[in-house]
Amino acid sequence: MDSELNLRLLGMLVQSSYLMQTREKYRGQGRLLILLHLYGSLTQRELIELTGRRSATLSEQLDGMEKSGLILRSKNAQDKRNIDVTLTEQGQAAALQAMKNRQAYADALFGAMPPRKKQQLAGLLDSLLHTWDIPLNEEEYRDHTV
Repeated sequence: MDSELNLRLLGMLVQSSYLMQTREKYRGQGRLLILLHLYGSLTQRELIELTGRRSATLSEQLDGMEKSGLILRSKNAQDKRNIDVTLTEQGQAAALQAMKNRQAYADALFGAMPPRKKQQLAGLLDSLLHTWDIPLNEEEYRDHTV
């Protein structure tokens, strides 16, 4: 019985994750845009740490963003081995749009849910993340759900 419920929960999480990822306008780039908007210039190493993405995956995403005119990359002044990533004006506008899109999407997903149920869900997900020992950056979720 417990194994069946575990499989059901896994399936629900997979479906939820798929739904959230496929509906995002800037798939994969939205979080990067928002992080750069919130923190200003970040190194690629810092972006890897903040997002948990593999170096190759991040580099590929940044290549596309640079070609689209959303970011600029330059050598870090203190450590030439690091690359600084900064939003362009077009990137700033895209970051603001990504934040608006994310808020609208969150409102669409959870707007009909009663506040008490939202609090319960937040508590359950927080508990789950702590059980899995995944650090939750409270500031990100409080400020803009990056």
